Amino acid sequence: GNATSVVNSNYMGFGTGIVPTGCGFTLQNRGYGFSREVGHANEYWPGKRPYHTIIPGLLTNNNGGLYATLSNMGGFMQPQGHLQLTVAMLSQNLDPQAAIDAPRFCIADGTRDGRLLLEEGVDSKVEEALKRMGHDIQTGVSGWG
Repeated sequence: GNATSVVNSNYMGFGTGIVPTGCGFTLQNRGYGFSREVGHANEYWPGKRPYHTIIPGLLTNNNGGLYATLSNMGGFMQPQGHLQLTVAMLSQNLDPQAAIDAPRFCIADGTRDGRLLLEEGVDSKVEEALKRMGHDIQTGVSGWG
């Protein structure tokens, strides 16, 4: 069969802040990751691809057939959320809704030293173990939107 995975994102709140006449929505600003600085790694130039998080996903079975579509909103949470949804469905045998409803974590700024945000429902033993490992954590976060 056919499937699609879609991510709705304006980036940075209301995107560009530009509302096309008569349309009632704002335009996205994913070009924000480009630079006009000559020689910059993300210089606006053909073939350049700056970092962004519009990453809808498709999972396939070993035989190449469709297993699932997935996506989530949330900037730095997107790649982390994809991983967590995939692990929950494949390793924990959760159905898609249960995987979505399971408590998640997010490294807030996407870097290895970033604050680790833990959603409500993460086991307190996990929180304590993460603290002992030296992680800067924030608990009780309520979802990613």
